[in-house]
Amino acid sequence: MNEEHNTFEDKDKDLSGKIPKQPPNLLQQLQSHLSQMPESVKNVTNTIWQGLITSTQEVDLQQKQQVYHNIAQFLQERLQVEFQKVEFQTYLQTTYILCNESDPQLIGEQPLSEVAQKLATEAKYLILTIKVHYLKPPEVPTSNTRINSKHLRQTEIFYIDRNNPTPNVFRVDEQMEWDNLPGDVRESFIKEDSAQISFKLYPQGD
Repeated sequence: MNEEHNTFEDKDKDLSGKIPKQPPNLLQQLQSHLSQMPESVKNVTNTIWQGLITSTQEVDLQQKQQVYHNIAQFLQERLQVEFQKVEFQTYLQTTYILCNESDPQLIGEQPLSEVAQKLATEAKYLILTIKVHYLKPPEVPTSNTRINSKHLRQTEIFYIDRNNPTPNVFRVDEQMEWDNLPGDVRESFIKEDSAQISFKLYPQGD
């Protein structure tokens, strides 16, 4: 495995259910002062407040779905030989099972298919762990500040092939604008001054 893996901070968090039930602390503090404001200002502030909550939740949902798509694509590439004619949506459902995702905004209202359940069982023999890392841009200044200002989302899947017990890694690196980062990731970057925030999607509870 690449030595770069050893640089990851041991700050794994559970991604399932990470969409905040409440917005970031700064917004909560603003809301606490509403009672001291005139009614007209209060109405405008409430409108802005609700917009910020909705925006944060939409970004978090979008981030989770993008990561789940990366995992589903990996599963499709690795399992399609044994499971022919299985649609991508089924691999996406398999991903929801592996990552213990239960949000109806992502998985829908219908029960997950039996084929997805079977694929999840097979995937557990293949996958060792799945992690997502959010990394700050390089701190070394460059002439191209636009590129340097982008953060990185790194999806990592460690797995083993049946004919080769040596662990392998499937990685997807994607540049992210600050406004497109999940709300709790932005808050952690600001509060903890960390260079990297990591989430473990599978297995959970370890």
